[in-house]
Amino acid sequence: MKRPPLLDSIASWFALNLAAAILVAVLMGLAFAQFAGVWAQPPLEDNALIAQAAGITRTIDQIPAGERAALAGKLVSPAFSVHWYPRREQVPIPPGLGKNEHGPFWAKLAGMLNRTDAAVLAFAPDEADRHAAPAPDKYVLAIELSDRSWIVFDTPQRSWGIGRGARKLLILLFVLLSSAVIANLASQRLARPVQRFARAAEQFGTDARAEPLKLAGPREIREAAAAFNAMQERIQRLMDSRTEMFTAISHDLRAPLTRMRLRGEFVDDPEQQRKLFRDVDEMQAMVEASLAFFRLDGRDEEPTRFELGELLHTVLDDFRDLGQPVRSAGLRQLVYLGRPLALKRALTNLVDNAVKYGTAAAVTLSTQERRVVITIDDAGPGVPTGLIPRLCQPFFRVEPSRNRATGGFGLGLASAWSIIRSHGGELTLENRQPHGLRATVVLPVRTGP
Repeated sequence: MKRPPLLDSIASWFALNLAAAILVAVLMGLAFAQFAGVWAQPPLEDNALIAQAAGITRTIDQIPAGERAALAGKLVSPAFSVHWYPRREQVPIPPGLGKNEHGPFWAKLAGMLNRTDAAVLAFAPDEADRHAAPAPDKYVLAIELSDRSWIVFDTPQRSWGIGRGARKLLILLFVLLSSAVIANLASQRLARPVQRFARAAEQFGTDARAEPLKLAGPREIREAAAAFNAMQERIQRLMDSRTEMFTAISHDLRAPLTRMRLRGEFVDDPEQQRKLFRDVDEMQAMVEASLAFFRLDGRDEEPTRFELGELLHTVLDDFRDLGQPVRSAGLRQLVYLGRPLALKRALTNLVDNAVKYGTAAAVTLSTQERRVVITIDDAGPGVPTGLIPRLCQPFFRVEPSRNRATGGFGLGLASAWSIIRSHGGELTLENRQPHGLRATVVLPVRTGP
């Protein structure tokens, strides 16, 4: 169902979530305050004073008036105190205050006293907020005896054991805490589409054929996601067109190169014939190398779990079979999620460079937190520091000539860098001391495809 325009923007989402958070926080605060108020100042009907007061009243009503004041003084306890007053004017409850005999409280007390004609006055602490009273922090209960004198009970108000100011501070803290929790939940709901967008952008940086981003969230986020999907589709088409172009070039060049080789057979000068065949072979190798580089570096290969240490062993064994000086250390078993054929190609290129330009290769494998670190060290002279940032650029060579006797076409490191980047990793090159070059491959440990 399509959202109304008013509710379909980031501004409206933010305003509604903020308003909802404030409303819920206020309601929770009020509920907590009500609960706290009832807990701290329970209604007089629920106070244990009633049952005790009824029993004491019946006892004092049976003794002579001259002994009542003394007996009342002896009944003082930490829970309540008792006072006897001959006249109503002496009772410490201002006229007009207190509950009368027509409420449910009187019905309950009258049943305990077995007297329906007795007047009862009750005063609770909450009334002290509105009226001046002699005992604003106490419950006061005054009961008229049969001779029109009064027995008065008072007890401190029940509370949490803290003052009223501290209790209000706790209520304020609860409101602030509930507001923070609700605001956090609301902000997470608002930020979730942005987080999905960020993850999709990061995934696209390592996999150009990632799934399109789902169009969800406020209008601005959906529009940005649609533009992102369109950009991703255009880049995918561009990459496909690039591969198709180089495939066509390779196919079209094979025929003239083949004809050049056939015509070279008719060249009488052996030296010229050798040079011609060498140029033809070099052109063919350059075309094939370029085509391999532009075939997305194995990104069409499905990720799978494989033994990374065993893959490194395989790469190094291939070089050992050719008599190349390679050695390894720390190639322990490590299950990794990635594209094994592409990674094998990248690692082969790095070891080949170390052997070709540095006379030997030393490979190590280690783990650091959630990362896999592979280092390839050579024993060569190293590379001028200013040229190191350009080593991973396509077709760049430290030796500027295109003589195959001194190297390839400058695509080995570029291809390795592209493959490692497609796995979300990093390839760094640095000179060693006192000599040599180190290539460091850092790959993130993935838990799923």
